[in-house]
Amino acid sequence: MEDRGLYFRVGLAILGGIAALLALVVWIGADTFRRRGFTFETYFAESVQGLDTGAQVRFRGVAIGTVREIAIAAAVYPEAMRGDIPRSEGARLVVVRFELFRDRVVETSVEQFRALVEAGLRLRMASQGITGILYLEMDFLDPARFPPLIPPWPTKYPVIPAVPSTLAQFQSAAEQLMARLNEVDLPGLVERISTLVEALTESVTVGEGYRLLVEGGDLLASLRRQSDGIGPRLEAAASEAERTARGLREIAESRELRATLANTAAASAELRTALARLPATLAATEQTIRRVEALVDEADRDLGPALRDLRLAADNLRALTEQARRYPSQILFGEPPPGSAAPLPGGTR
Repeated sequence: MEDRGLYFRVGLAILGGIAALLALVVWIGADTFRRRGFTFETYFAESVQGLDTGAQVRFRGVAIGTVREIAIAAAVYPEAMRGDIPRSEGARLVVVRFELFRDRVVETSVEQFRALVEAGLRLRMASQGITGILYLEMDFLDPARFPPLIPPWPTKYPVIPAVPSTLAQFQSAAEQLMARLNEVDLPGLVERISTLVEALTESVTVGEGYRLLVEGGDLLASLRRQSDGIGPRLEAAASEAERTARGLREIAESRELRATLANTAAASAELRTALARLPATLAATEQTIRRVEALVDEADRDLGPALRDLRLAADNLRALTEQARRYPSQILFGEPPPGSAAPLPGGTR
Protein backbone atom coordinates (compact mmCIF):
# COMPACT_ATOMS: atom_id res chain seq x y z
CA MET A 1 0.00 0.00 0.00
CA GLU A 2 2.84 2.37 0.83
CA ASP A 3 4.53 1.70 -2.56
CA ARG A 4 1.33 2.37 -4.41
CA GLY A 5 0.87 5.70 -2.58
CA LEU A 6 4.45 6.68 -3.40
CA TYR A 7 3.96 5.89 -7.08
CA PHE A 8 0.74 7.89 -7.09
CA ARG A 9 2.41 10.97 -5.61
CA VAL A 10 5.37 10.70 -8.01
CA GLY A 11 3.05 10.38 -11.00
CA LEU A 12 0.95 13.29 -9.79
CA ALA A 13 4.10 15.45 -9.45
CA ILE A 14 5.24 14.50 -12.98
CA LEU A 15 1.82 15.35 -14.45
CA GLY A 16 1.82 18.66 -12.57
CA GLY A 17 5.25 19.51 -13.96
CA ILE A 18 4.16 18.68 -17.53
CA ALA A 19 1.02 20.79 -17.11
CA ALA A 20 3.09 23.73 -15.80
CA LEU A 21 5.51 23.40 -18.72
CA LEU A 22 2.64 23.40 -21.22
CA ALA A 23 1.10 26.44 -19.50
CA LEU A 24 4.46 28.27 -19.74
CA VAL A 25 4.77 27.47 -23.44
CA VAL A 26 1.22 28.64 -24.10
CA TRP A 27 1.81 31.83 -22.11
CA ILE A 28 5.00 32.63 -23.96
CA GLY A 29 3.57 31.90 -27.37
CA ALA A 30 0.11 33.32 -26.78
CA ASP A 31 1.11 36.77 -28.04
CA THR A 32 2.59 35.27 -31.20
CA PHE A 33 -0.50 33.19 -31.96
CA ARG A 34 -2.80 36.06 -31.13
CA ARG A 35 -0.94 38.52 -33.38
CA ARG A 36 -0.75 36.36 -36.48
CA GLY A 37 -0.98 38.86 -39.35
CA PHE A 38 0.29 39.70 -42.86
CA THR A 39 3.64 38.33 -43.99
CA PHE A 40 5.74 40.38 -46.44
CA GLU A 41 9.29 40.40 -47.65
CA THR A 42 11.73 43.05 -48.79
CA TYR A 43 15.18 43.13 -50.38
CA PHE A 44 18.31 45.06 -49.42
CA ALA A 45 21.35 45.67 -51.62
CA GLU A 46 23.48 46.68 -48.61
CA SER A 47 24.79 45.15 -45.40
CA VAL A 48 22.17 44.26 -42.79
CA GLN A 49 24.71 44.07 -39.95
CA GLY A 50 22.81 44.75 -36.70
CA LEU A 51 19.40 43.63 -38.00
CA ASP A 52 18.37 40.36 -36.35
CA THR A 53 15.32 38.14 -36.26
CA GLY A 54 12.79 39.56 -33.82
CA ALA A 55 13.64 43.20 -34.63
CA GLN A 56 10.67 45.52 -34.70
CA VAL A 57 8.97 46.98 -37.76
CA ARG A 58 7.83 50.53 -37.06
CA PHE A 59 5.71 53.05 -38.90
CA ARG A 60 6.85 56.53 -37.82
CA GLY A 61 7.87 55.21 -34.42
CA VAL A 62 4.87 52.91 -33.81
CA ALA A 63 5.67 49.18 -33.60
CA ILE A 64 3.44 47.38 -36.11
CA GLY A 65 5.33 44.13 -36.75
CA THR A 66 8.44 42.05 -36.29
CA VAL A 67 11.18 40.48 -38.44
CA ARG A 68 10.74 36.73 -38.95
CA GLU A 69 13.55 35.67 -41.28
CA ILE A 70 16.78 37.05 -42.80
CA ALA A 71 18.59 35.19 -45.56
CA ILE A 72 20.49 35.51 -48.83
CA ALA A 73 18.06 35.72 -51.73
CA ALA A 74 19.93 32.99 -53.62
CA ALA A 75 19.50 30.58 -50.72
CA VAL A 76 15.74 31.17 -50.54
CA TYR A 77 15.15 31.34 -54.30
CA PRO A 78 17.59 29.04 -56.14
CA GLU A 79 15.99 30.03 -59.45
CA ALA A 80 17.50 33.51 -58.95
CA MET A 81 20.98 32.11 -59.64
CA ARG A 82 21.06 32.40 -63.40
CA GLY A 83 23.90 33.39 -65.69
CA ASP A 84 27.02 34.87 -64.18
CA ILE A 85 26.93 34.24 -60.42
CA PRO A 86 28.92 37.33 -59.32
CA ARG A 87 26.57 39.54 -61.34
CA SER A 88 23.39 37.73 -60.33
CA GLU A 89 20.96 39.76 -58.25
CA GLY A 90 20.23 36.72 -56.13
CA ALA A 91 23.85 36.67 -54.95
CA ARG A 92 23.85 40.40 -54.10
CA LEU A 93 20.47 40.84 -52.43
CA VAL A 94 19.40 40.01 -48.87
CA VAL A 95 15.78 39.01 -48.34
CA VAL A 96 14.08 39.99 -45.08
CA ARG A 97 10.69 38.53 -44.24
CA PHE A 98 8.56 40.28 -41.64
CA GLU A 99 5.08 40.12 -40.23
CA LEU A 100 2.64 43.01 -39.71
CA PHE A 101 0.14 42.57 -36.89
CA ARG A 102 -3.49 42.79 -37.95
CA ASP A 103 -4.47 44.76 -34.86
CA ARG A 104 -1.78 47.39 -35.56
CA VAL A 105 -2.56 48.24 -39.20
CA VAL A 106 -5.65 49.67 -40.86
CA GLU A 107 -5.37 47.72 -44.10
CA THR A 108 -7.24 44.41 -44.26
CA SER A 109 -5.94 42.95 -47.54
CA VAL A 110 -2.74 42.58 -49.53
CA GLU A 111 -4.21 44.62 -52.41
CA GLN A 112 -4.47 47.63 -50.13
CA PHE A 113 -0.78 47.30 -49.25
CA ARG A 114 0.07 47.16 -52.96
CA ALA A 115 -1.82 50.43 -53.48
CA LEU A 116 0.21 51.96 -50.65
CA VAL A 117 3.42 50.75 -52.31
CA GLU A 118 2.41 52.53 -55.51
CA ALA A 119 1.78 55.67 -53.41
CA GLY A 120 5.36 55.56 -52.05
CA LEU A 121 5.33 53.17 -49.07
CA ARG A 122 8.96 52.09 -48.49
CA LEU A 123 11.15 50.35 -45.88
CA ARG A 124 14.63 51.25 -44.67
CA MET A 125 16.92 50.24 -41.85
CA ALA A 126 17.24 52.65 -38.95
CA SER A 127 19.41 52.60 -35.86
CA GLN A 128 17.91 52.53 -32.38
CA GLY A 129 19.70 55.07 -30.21
CA ILE A 130 23.45 54.60 -29.67
CA THR A 131 23.30 50.81 -29.24
CA GLY A 132 23.58 50.16 -32.99
CA ILE A 133 20.59 47.79 -32.99
CA LEU A 134 18.72 48.12 -36.26
CA TYR A 135 15.00 47.94 -36.96
CA LEU A 136 12.86 48.41 -40.05
CA GLU A 137 11.33 51.87 -40.44
CA MET A 138 8.27 52.13 -42.72
CA ASP A 139 7.31 55.50 -44.21
CA PHE A 140 6.04 57.20 -47.36
CA LEU A 141 8.71 58.56 -49.72
CA ASP A 142 8.77 60.09 -53.19
CA PRO A 143 8.20 57.18 -55.60
CA ALA A 144 9.94 59.06 -58.42
CA ARG A 145 13.10 59.50 -56.32
CA PHE A 146 12.97 56.00 -54.84
CA PRO A 147 11.60 53.61 -57.47
CA PRO A 148 10.58 50.18 -56.12
CA LEU A 149 13.19 47.39 -56.10
CA ILE A 150 11.20 44.36 -57.27
CA PRO A 151 13.11 41.08 -57.89
CA PRO A 152 12.66 39.48 -61.34
CA TRP A 153 11.68 36.10 -59.88
CA PRO A 154 8.32 35.07 -58.37
CA THR A 155 8.28 35.66 -54.63
CA LYS A 156 6.58 33.64 -51.94
CA TYR A 157 5.18 36.67 -50.14
CA PRO A 158 4.14 40.16 -51.32
CA VAL A 159 7.02 42.62 -51.56
CA ILE A 160 7.25 46.05 -49.92
CA PRO A 161 10.28 47.73 -51.54
CA ALA A 162 13.20 48.95 -49.47
CA VAL A 163 15.41 52.01 -49.93
CA PRO A 164 19.02 52.51 -48.83
CA SER A 165 19.51 53.61 -45.25
CA THR A 166 20.84 57.05 -44.40
CA LEU A 167 24.27 55.61 -43.68
CA ALA A 168 24.29 53.79 -47.01
CA GLN A 169 23.30 56.96 -48.87
CA PHE A 170 26.09 58.85 -47.11
CA GLN A 171 28.60 56.15 -47.97
CA SER A 172 27.43 56.14 -51.59
CA ALA A 173 27.80 59.92 -51.84
CA ALA A 174 31.26 59.72 -50.26
CA GLU A 175 32.30 57.01 -52.70
CA GLN A 176 31.08 59.06 -55.65
CA LEU A 177 33.00 62.08 -54.35
CA MET A 178 36.16 60.04 -53.94
CA ALA A 179 35.72 58.59 -57.44
CA ARG A 180 35.45 62.10 -58.90
CA LEU A 181 38.50 63.22 -56.92
CA ASN A 182 40.42 60.25 -58.28
CA GLU A 183 39.49 61.30 -61.79
CA VAL A 184 40.95 64.77 -61.23
CA ASP A 185 44.53 65.25 -62.51
CA LEU A 186 45.97 66.63 -59.27
CA PRO A 187 49.62 66.83 -60.46
CA GLY A 188 48.56 68.69 -63.59
CA LEU A 189 46.32 70.99 -61.54
CA VAL A 190 49.17 71.77 -59.13
CA GLU A 191 51.48 72.44 -62.06
CA ARG A 192 48.98 74.81 -63.69
CA ILE A 193 48.47 76.65 -60.38
CA SER A 194 52.25 76.99 -60.00
CA THR A 195 52.56 78.35 -63.56
CA LEU A 196 49.76 80.84 -62.86
CA VAL A 197 51.46 82.02 -59.65
CA GLU A 198 54.76 82.50 -61.47
CA ALA A 199 53.05 84.47 -64.24
CA LEU A 200 51.28 86.69 -61.71
CA THR A 201 54.53 87.25 -59.81
CA GLU A 202 56.38 88.23 -62.99
CA SER A 203 53.55 90.53 -64.07
CA VAL A 204 53.48 92.27 -60.70
CA THR A 205 57.27 92.74 -60.47
CA VAL A 206 58.40 93.74 -63.98
CA GLY A 207 55.51 93.36 -66.42
CA GLU A 208 52.19 94.96 -67.19
CA GLY A 209 50.98 94.50 -63.64
CA TYR A 210 53.94 96.52 -62.31
CA ARG A 211 53.12 99.36 -64.74
CA LEU A 212 49.48 99.30 -63.61
CA LEU A 213 50.56 99.44 -59.98
CA VAL A 214 52.82 102.44 -60.67
CA GLU A 215 50.06 104.24 -62.58
CA GLY A 216 47.61 103.41 -59.79
CA GLY A 217 50.02 104.92 -57.24
CA ASP A 218 50.41 108.09 -59.32
CA LEU A 219 46.63 108.31 -59.69
CA LEU A 220 46.15 108.00 -55.94
CA ALA A 221 48.76 110.70 -55.33
CA SER A 222 47.02 113.00 -57.83
CA LEU A 223 43.66 112.35 -56.23
CA ARG A 224 45.16 113.12 -52.84
CA ARG A 225 46.54 116.47 -54.06
CA GLN A 226 43.23 117.36 -55.66
CA SER A 227 41.37 116.44 -52.51
CA ASP A 228 43.75 118.64 -50.50
CA GLY A 229 42.92 121.57 -52.80
CA ILE A 230 39.21 120.87 -52.83
CA GLY A 231 39.01 120.56 -49.06
CA PRO A 232 39.11 124.32 -48.23
CA ARG A 233 36.55 125.09 -50.95
CA LEU A 234 34.31 122.39 -49.60
CA GLU A 235 34.64 123.84 -46.11
CA ALA A 236 33.77 127.32 -47.42
CA ALA A 237 30.80 125.94 -49.32
CA ALA A 238 29.66 124.11 -46.20
CA SER A 239 29.97 127.32 -44.14
CA GLU A 240 27.99 129.25 -46.77
CA ALA A 241 25.33 126.55 -46.81
CA GLU A 242 25.15 126.69 -43.04
CA ARG A 243 24.69 130.47 -43.11
CA THR A 244 22.02 130.12 -45.81
CA ALA A 245 20.21 127.50 -43.75
CA ARG A 246 20.40 129.76 -40.70
CA GLY A 247 18.92 132.66 -42.69
CA LEU A 248 16.14 130.45 -44.01
CA ARG A 249 15.44 129.30 -40.47
CA GLU A 250 15.24 132.90 -39.26
CA ILE A 251 12.86 133.77 -42.13
CA ALA A 252 10.74 130.75 -41.34
CA GLU A 253 10.56 131.73 -37.68
CA SER A 254 9.84 135.46 -38.35
CA ARG A 255 6.56 137.10 -37.34
CA GLU A 256 5.96 138.47 -40.85
CA LEU A 257 6.02 135.01 -42.37
CA ARG A 258 3.73 133.70 -39.65
CA ALA A 259 1.29 136.60 -40.25
CA THR A 260 1.45 136.00 -44.01
CA LEU A 261 0.78 132.32 -43.49
CA ALA A 262 -2.12 133.20 -41.16
CA ASN A 263 -3.57 135.61 -43.74
CA THR A 264 -3.09 133.00 -46.43
CA ALA A 265 -4.91 130.48 -44.29
CA ALA A 266 -7.77 132.95 -43.72
CA ALA A 267 -7.94 133.78 -47.43
CA SER A 268 -7.92 130.08 -48.21
CA ALA A 269 -10.81 129.60 -45.78
CA GLU A 270 -12.78 132.45 -47.37
CA LEU A 271 -12.01 131.13 -50.85
CA ARG A 272 -13.14 127.69 -49.74
CA THR A 273 -16.39 129.21 -48.41
CA ALA A 274 -16.91 131.13 -51.67
CA LEU A 275 -16.26 128.01 -53.67
CA ALA A 276 -18.78 126.19 -51.51
CA ARG A 277 -21.37 128.90 -52.25
CA LEU A 278 -20.52 129.04 -55.96
CA PRO A 279 -22.82 126.16 -57.05
CA ALA A 280 -25.85 127.89 -55.43
CA THR A 281 -24.90 131.22 -57.03
CA LEU A 282 -24.48 129.57 -60.42
CA ALA A 283 -27.88 127.91 -60.04
CA ALA A 284 -29.54 131.23 -59.14
CA THR A 285 -27.81 132.95 -62.08
CA GLU A 286 -28.94 130.23 -64.44
CA GLN A 287 -32.53 130.59 -63.14
CA THR A 288 -32.38 134.40 -63.67
CA ILE A 289 -31.10 133.93 -67.22
CA ARG A 290 -33.99 131.57 -67.92
CA ARG A 291 -36.46 134.17 -66.59
CA VAL A 292 -34.91 136.92 -68.77
CA GLU A 293 -35.10 134.68 -71.81
CA ALA A 294 -38.78 133.99 -71.03
CA LEU A 295 -39.46 137.75 -70.68
CA VAL A 296 -37.66 138.46 -73.96
CA ASP A 297 -39.69 135.80 -75.72
CA GLU A 298 -42.93 137.22 -74.27
CA ALA A 299 -41.95 140.79 -75.21
CA ASP A 300 -41.11 139.63 -78.70
CA ARG A 301 -44.51 138.09 -79.00
CA ASP A 302 -46.23 141.28 -77.73
CA LEU A 303 -44.07 143.86 -79.57
CA GLY A 304 -44.16 142.13 -82.97
CA PRO A 305 -47.71 143.23 -84.02
CA ALA A 306 -47.21 146.72 -82.50
CA LEU A 307 -43.99 147.19 -84.47
CA ARG A 308 -45.70 146.09 -87.65
CA ASP A 309 -48.57 148.55 -87.02
CA LEU A 310 -46.06 151.29 -86.22
CA ARG A 311 -44.16 150.57 -89.43
CA LEU A 312 -47.45 150.78 -91.42
CA ALA A 313 -48.38 154.07 -89.71
CA ALA A 314 -44.95 155.45 -90.55
CA ASP A 315 -45.38 154.47 -94.17
CA ASN A 316 -48.79 156.17 -94.27
CA LEU A 317 -47.37 159.29 -92.64
CA ARG A 318 -44.52 159.31 -95.15
CA ALA A 319 -47.05 159.08 -98.03
CA LEU A 320 -49.17 161.85 -96.56
CA THR A 321 -46.13 164.03 -96.14
CA GLU A 322 -45.08 163.39 -99.70
CA GLN A 323 -48.56 164.19 -100.94
CA ALA A 324 -48.60 167.42 -98.96
CA ARG A 325 -45.22 168.36 -100.29
CA ARG A 326 -46.28 167.84 -103.87
CA TYR A 327 -49.83 169.19 -103.63
CA PRO A 328 -50.09 171.56 -100.71
CA SER A 329 -53.46 172.78 -101.93
CA GLN A 330 -54.96 169.37 -101.46
CA ILE A 331 -54.75 169.77 -97.74
CA LEU A 332 -56.56 173.14 -97.94
CA PHE A 333 -58.98 172.59 -100.84
CA GLY A 334 -59.80 168.92 -100.95
CA GLU A 335 -59.37 166.59 -103.88
CA PRO A 336 -56.28 166.91 -106.11
CA PRO A 337 -56.48 167.97 -109.71
CA PRO A 338 -57.74 165.27 -112.08
CA GLY A 339 -55.11 162.83 -113.37
CA SER A 340 -52.47 163.92 -110.93
CA ALA A 341 -53.11 161.79 -107.83
CA ALA A 342 -49.94 160.87 -105.89
CA PRO A 343 -49.27 157.16 -105.59
CA LEU A 344 -49.60 155.64 -102.16
CA PRO A 345 -46.73 153.41 -100.97
CA GLY A 346 -47.77 149.83 -101.34
CA GLY A 347 -51.24 150.90 -102.70
CA THR A 348 -52.99 151.58 -106.13
CA ARG A 349 -53.33 154.78 -108.03
